[in-house]
Amino acid sequence: MMSRHGSRIGTALDLGISSGVTTLELLDRLRTAGHDVQLTGTDRSVRARLVTLPFGCRALVEPNGHVLQYEVLGQAVRPWERRLDRWTGMHIVRRLVEGRLREPAIAQAAAGQGTEVALISPRLRHADAFQWLEDDITQRSPAMLGRFDLVRAANLLNLHYFEPDVLRRAIGNAIAYLSGPGAWFLVVRTHGLADHQGTLFRMKENGALTIMDRYGSGSEVEHIVLDMAG
Repeated sequence: MMSRHGSRIGTALDLGISSGVTTLELLDRLRTAGHDVQLTGTDRSVRARLVTLPFGCRALVEPNGHVLQYEVLGQAVRPWERRLDRWTGMHIVRRLVEGRLREPAIAQAAAGQGTEVALISPRLRHADAFQWLEDDITQRSPAMLGRFDLVRAANLLNLHYFEPDVLRRAIGNAIAYLSGPGAWFLVVRTHGLADHQGTLFRMKENGALTIMDRYGSGSEVEHIVLDMAG
C-alpha cells in the first residue's frame, strides 16, 4: 500500500512491542519492500521479573507491578480480556487466576524475588536499523514529536486496555509522533490467530488523517483517531 502511493518510509515507530516478535516481522517487511528504514520500538518496560507462585504457577511482572502474563499448568493466561474469551470460558479462568495470584505476584516482584528477564527477543535487540526505548504512550515524549513516517500500534490502542480519557491521550500522542503530511498511522488488533481488525490512516496536508485501508471491519478506535486528528 505505501509503496503503491510512492511513499518512502525512512523512520518508523512500533508502539507496545512486548517481546518484539512482530516488530522484527515489520522491520523485515519494510526492508524487503525497499524501505531503508530506521525502526524504533517502545514499551513501558523491556524488562520484567519471572516469579514462582503457588499451585505450580508463575507470572511475568513489570517493574511497575503490572502483570504481563500468568502461567498455569504450563498454559499462558493473559490478564486482559479478548472477545473470544466469552465464548471459550477463559474469562472465568482469568478471574480465578487474578483473584488468587495477582497480589502474590506483585508482592514477590516488588521484593526483588524471581528472575529478571529481558522481554525483547535477542534477534531483535541485535538487528540492524533498530533501537528500543522504554516509554509510556500515555505520556507525551518531546523527543519523538514529528519524527516518524510510520507509526504502528498493534494490540495496544483499544477500548478494553485504557480508560476513555487515557485512550484519547495515547492516540493523540501517537498522532503527534508522525512526521507530517504523507505519514502513515496503522492501528490494528488481533482477536485470534487469523482475525485481524485494523485501519491504516495517512496524514493529509492540513494535518487531518484519512482512511487508506481497512483490515477486517477496521479498528475499534477508528472514530477516535479521526476525531483526534481533525
